[in-house]
Amino acid sequence: MAEWHHGHGALGKERYRIVKIVETDREVYAVFDDRRGYAGSSPGQSMHELLGRLTIRDLQIIVGPRVLPLLPVFSGEERSPLIYAAERALQDRAVRILQDLDTRKTLLRNLDPGKLDELKFRLRQAGLSISSGSLDIPALAEPEYWTIASGFFGLQGEETAAGVTPLHRQTIEPNFSLFSHQRSVVRRAYGRVGNGQGRTLIHMPTGSGKTRTAMHLVARMLNEQEPGVIVWLATSRELLEQAAETFEKAWAVLGNREIELFRFWGSRAPKPDTLKDGLLIAGLAKLHAWRERDSLSFLRLSTRVRLVIMDEAHQAVAPTYRALIEGLCDSGSAGALLGLTATPGRSWNDLGQDEVLSDFFGGSKVVLEVGDDPNPVKYLLDNGYLARPCFKQIEYVPTVQPSPTELIRITNATEYSEAMLSKIASDTARNLSIIDAIKSLIGRGHTRVIMFSVSVEHAQDIASGLAAHAINASVVSGLTPLGMRASILKAFKSPDSRPHVLCNFGVLTTGFDAPKTSAAVIARPTKSLVLYSQMVGRATRGPRAGGNKMCEVLTVHDPAYPGFGDIAEAFFNWEDVWNEE
Repeated sequence: MAEWHHGHGALGKERYRIVKIVETDREVYAVFDDRRGYAGSSPGQSMHELLGRLTIRDLQIIVGPRVLPLLPVFSGEERSPLIYAAERALQDRAVRILQDLDTRKTLLRNLDPGKLDELKFRLRQAGLSISSGSLDIPALAEPEYWTIASGFFGLQGEETAAGVTPLHRQTIEPNFSLFSHQRSVVRRAYGRVGNGQGRTLIHMPTGSGKTRTAMHLVARMLNEQEPGVIVWLATSRELLEQAAETFEKAWAVLGNREIELFRFWGSRAPKPDTLKDGLLIAGLAKLHAWRERDSLSFLRLSTRVRLVIMDEAHQAVAPTYRALIEGLCDSGSAGALLGLTATPGRSWNDLGQDEVLSDFFGGSKVVLEVGDDPNPVKYLLDNGYLARPCFKQIEYVPTVQPSPTELIRITNATEYSEAMLSKIASDTARNLSIIDAIKSLIGRGHTRVIMFSVSVEHAQDIASGLAAHAINASVVSGLTPLGMRASILKAFKSPDSRPHVLCNFGVLTTGFDAPKTSAAVIARPTKSLVLYSQMVGRATRGPRAGGNKMCEVLTVHDPAYPGFGDIAEAFFNWEDVWNEE
């Protein structure tokens, strides 16, 4: 029961209400300030304190049946693992959890004194009509009001963390060196496309500095072909942002004039047809959509293009992307095309597909020259440019087995179906083995571990399980709001010595640069050598590139599924379809 008393604040102007909360054996008073809009000594509700009041059964419902088996064994009085797992679950699945009537009412009923009225006050300010005496807020998790509610519970702090949003266009003001083997790549590649014609592909292992190397070539062409436009294409936000950040550093040192850097992906907006001198970094999907919508403006831009660069070049021959690239190259006064890749093929065993890619780049490929050593990967490992990887398998006894029909389907398919992956993700024995493996990595001194999950839900399950073991874990996926993703990645890259596990699905295989990452857990089964190599590469930055001498790559061994294990094997898989000079 609550009683309300109206009065004046210390200044005689601020209105406040004293709220008396009558509990079973005591009365608790809280001050609700009408003007500031919150009760107690601070705004909002501590989720950790709220969860500490719930029963074990309430916490188990929030954690969910998939995560509960992943928790450590604890006594009836020790509830910390459950609380941490529930807190992690609410960070990742709050909307779904709060849509459940009983769970929502349980959380609201256990709020700090005065906090229910504070929450109602905030929601009323946003236009929601709520009864003063109601103990439930059915609209709490609706999209229209979720921003207010998530802020109240402290679930949106990362998303709203302060950060600098890069400008669409900006002036670049002038330390950006290359290793000798990288300089050699620039010289040879420039010899093939520097006159504004020709095609070639730069093949460098992941972690060896492809983007940095290519930016030297970009700067040289912009310096020598004035005015002119270079277009840098990629499919993922991480690759696009990495390219933009790298170019800012490169041009500040290598540039000879003031030019424009134009970002064109996601919600970044103005169309780039007015760009006459500079670098356009564009998402393939967005640029394709603009071309379909405004072909004349696209044509105007393409006539100024001196060079097109396709990051992750193995994707270039997909029909839609190929047409876009051809449009940019053929419409301009020149048709130069440069591809970048760590794995210059599209498959593991389809020579025909690899030949299509080779033909698209004129059969021309520039690789690292490392003296007499025929194996560039070995050279980079021996000389500290790449971390020396230790490959291990995570073994388990499956509780989920594919049917004979599914096995046939898996054998014949180029990749695993979502239905099969969903089954794998729900295997408790598998997930417990993953958590044990990550705990062992941390016990061996690893402080930055990246895990590649089977699905978004799988990433959330493992993160909750790790939280129950007192391990700091974050989740990043394509569904993560951009501000929250930036904040999580910034924390992961920080010099903080405390261990941090990044559970991700689908967004960090390329373009993610966190040199201190010393271990990768590959829990996502794949038939793609390209994808596997990209995942391995997230942990292979060597000490001469700001990384580690050694790294560990743990791959979940799923019986009857093919896998890969050697980065050098990945590098040399397609040599027979490329003409090297």
